[in-house]
Amino acid sequence: MKEIPRNIERLYSIGEVAKMVGIHDQTIRMYERKGLISPERTEKNIRVFSTEDIDQITLIITLTQELGMNFSGVKVVFELAKLLEMSMEDLLDFVSDHTREFLT
Repeated sequence: MKEIPRNIERLYSIGEVAKMVGIHDQTIRMYERKGLISPERTEKNIRVFSTEDIDQITLIITLTQELGMNFSGVKVVFELAKLLEMSMEDLLDFVSDHTREFLT
């Protein structure tokens, strides 16, 4: 029996991700077309999403739907996070912790 390494991360289909975050799968495809996400592809060209991709999608939803940011603003936030070497999880935590401040 072949042993599966424990460090392999589970990957999710676009349908699973859409259900998890509560949006339509076409919205996720639009995020990809706009350059906001870059999911991996299988050999058969099927999108697969990691937990980091899901965090990124959750953050896009928060920034656009809750804070009213446009996609250009989201790109700027992602670039700043990259410069500051923040993970998507850390950035999501930061935005979640400060959402009330952003809205005033």
